[in-house]
Amino acid sequence: MKKILLIALAIVSSMVMFARKNTKTIHVIPENATIYVNGSEVGNGSYTITFDRHTDFVMLKFTAPGYMQKVVKLLKDNPKETLDYRLYEDEALTQSLGSSDGVDIANKWMTITCKKGMTEDIVWRRLMGVAMDNFENVEVRDKAAGWIKTAWRDTHFESGQTVRTRLEVRIVVGGDDEGDLSYKIRVSSELNEDPNCGGEQCFVKFPRVLRKFYDVLNDLQTSIGSNN
Repeated sequence: MKKILLIALAIVSSMVMFARKNTKTIHVIPENATIYVNGSEVGNGSYTITFDRHTDFVMLKFTAPGYMQKVVKLLKDNPKETLDYRLYEDEALTQSLGSSDGVDIANKWMTITCKKGMTEDIVWRRLMGVAMDNFENVEVRDKAAGWIKTAWRDTHFESGQTVRTRLEVRIVVGGDDEGDLSYKIRVSSELNEDPNCGGEQCFVKFPRVLRKFYDVLNDLQTSIGSNN
């Protein structure tokens, strides 16, 4: 009888250890983060996962407004019973302006008509002044063609994101009024969310403009633009 009791206790103990080994609790910061397990929403902030004998891993995804989503492969044989995850703030989003803010200017050509009486020489100097004040290098400065293009200016964030921005200016040839002097202006914006990727292929068009470059168009409008 005693031997049977010992065997039973051993079996129960093994079952408890098995259950404990295959149950993992995850905590996510911020606490309002939504948790997905294998694509299905399961809760917010914290969740306990129990692995069955047929499952070796699960795919976790965490999302929260204003934060970068995180995708994790959690293995059943991970020795930790409790795992903590932290989401990075989506700084590219929080430090930029886009259509949701009433600002839809990224990667789009806009026309500025110059003030009456301004010569091309004066306009050129002012255009170059704004370009040099806001960007480190100018790749193209062709006065005869009325073309300015700055080099990309990179902005790096602690999250690992990089947003690069550049300004391009081109004179408008012809127009409704031959006396008008006009230029097309474009602020290009691109985003790389992978800190381990450094090539051109890593950047995609970003439909938002960093706040620190938002005033570039206002500066150009004030400097050379007509009030009409």
